[in-house]
Amino acid sequence: MDYVTREQWGAIDSGKPLKGFWRKVQGIVVHHSTGPSHDPWNRVRGYDRYHVNTKGWDSIAYNWLVSDETGEIFEGRGWHRGAATRGWNSKTISVALIGDSDQRFTNRGKETMLVVVGAIREKYGDHLWVKCHKDFSSTSCPGGTLSEWVAEGTPVQANPTTNVAIDWDAILRFIIEGGQEALPIRRRSTGKWVALAQGRLNDRTGAGLKVDGIYGSKSIAACKRFQSNYAIKVNGIIDDDTWKVLWTV
Repeated sequence: MDYVTREQWGAIDSGKPLKGFWRKVQGIVVHHSTGPSHDPWNRVRGYDRYHVNTKGWDSIAYNWLVSDETGEIFEGRGWHRGAATRGWNSKTISVALIGDSDQRFTNRGKETMLVVVGAIREKYGDHLWVKCHKDFSSTSCPGGTLSEWVAEGTPVQANPTTNVAIDWDAILRFIIEGGQEALPIRRRSTGKWVALAQGRLNDRTGAGLKVDGIYGSKSIAACKRFQSNYAIKVNGIIDDDTWKVLWTV
């Protein structure tokens, strides 16, 4: 089971920074993308093109996407606010099965879906509910098969068909090493790594920063508060030491 980042599958840079959650996350909404399920990398790129170039959205709508064919997990908007469940995007995480669940939804897809659900609950709490898109809108999404699976309590076969352990340590290493290309982050720094840092400062300090990818006075103040809790220089600049502590301690 592989994790595919936005950078790896080639997410479009719309020029609009992804936004953080401004409400407490309450639950997980399950979708399916409809259409074929084969060639998931190109399917994900196609959804992204439609959502960004045709709909004019910031990025692909879903937070996470799951391939039943390969068992791969694709990062959509990740831990940023999605656009897949109208009226609920500010307080839910969306997970989409690539393809039509009524055409294909095997044990591999179920296991992979549960890995993502487990990771979301680990981040936001075990209290998060799991519901279907059609519970919030006049739609048949995510199809009858996937809807029934959710209604039955998301069961899987006794003998797993895939290795359901995702290497979250590798993901963390990717963030730490990848972010070093943008360091140091200081006043007037901009970009995706700044937005990621702002979201992390919100998680660690409750700063309530606007995750806009622009490092200004409020971000600097939040960074100083964070730095003051550790044996690192308190200057509001995210250097190599602060970046590592931000993600590992």
